[in-house]
Amino acid sequence: MGESGAMEKQKNSLRVRFSVIAWCIPAILLCAAPCGAQIVNFVDVGETADIDYAIEYDFLMVLGTANLYPCAYVDWGVYAFNGCTINIYGGQIGDGFFVLLYTGEPSPVVTIYGTDFALDGAPLDPLATQFSVDPFYGGVLTGTYENGDPIDLLFYSDVPIFLRPPQPPDTEMAIDIKPGGNQNNINLKSKGVVSVAVLTTDNFDAGTVDPATVKFAGAAPERWKLEDVDDDGDDDLMFHFRTQKLNLDQDSTEATLTAQLTGPITAQSTEQVSGGTTVSGTDEVRIISSKKSKKK
Repeated sequence: MGESGAMEKQKNSLRVRFSVIAWCIPAILLCAAPCGAQIVNFVDVGETADIDYAIEYDFLMVLGTANLYPCAYVDWGVYAFNGCTINIYGGQIGDGFFVLLYTGEPSPVVTIYGTDFALDGAPLDPLATQFSVDPFYGGVLTGTYENGDPIDLLFYSDVPIFLRPPQPPDTEMAIDIKPGGNQNNINLKSKGVVSVAVLTTDNFDAGTVDPATVKFAGAAPERWKLEDVDDDGDDDLMFHFRTQKLNLDQDSTEATLTAQLTGPITAQSTEQVSGGTTVSGTDEVRIISSKKSKKK
């Protein structure tokens, strides 16, 4: 066999070996995903995890939403499953390991926030908003995070990976639980809904919130609508959440709504592009019992 034939055989062998490792290991680990661990390395569908710690001797597997910050370290690589969202604001991955995107519908959305991007040593256009790599051989993205740390990430994917300039990972927004009421009373046994408004202010446009990413006390909205909630002439976003899905208890005194920002929302077009800045807003709540609620 000639030298070129031997080299091609070696490449094919590496491809098969990588495919077996990349696709079999997560299947095994999913069956043994830890429950209740302080260090989260498995983010399930509908969950959001802020990774600002080290995950040693293990993978990070994401089916929901994961935000990686400068203190994040993932020893054995990141697996981005179909439909997940991963925002990388900082952090590192162990030597020789990678971010693997599992493609399908819906595609995973992975976004890196930084500057001076280069792929396999070749500088990318400063205006580039995404890049692609060979799904078998991968590609190394380098650059600089907002805090000055170097970016050095090996990707395997057959769908684009998104790029964004540095921006604050968390932005405060104003919310109003049960607008129009003096007290935000919530009866956790109620089979109804709790209304929460995201308010447009001088510094924040509620129309930039992506409803598909909204969570209030861990619950996704049942429905939402653009309307002027506080009668100030600006459109706000009113959400309704099923009460019995809220992650609150008798000791809760406040509740938080989180979301991601995208482009402006209009009544005619609600199509969004995921992977934007994470925002949050908190308001007070008063948990009441059925008995107390009857006296009101």
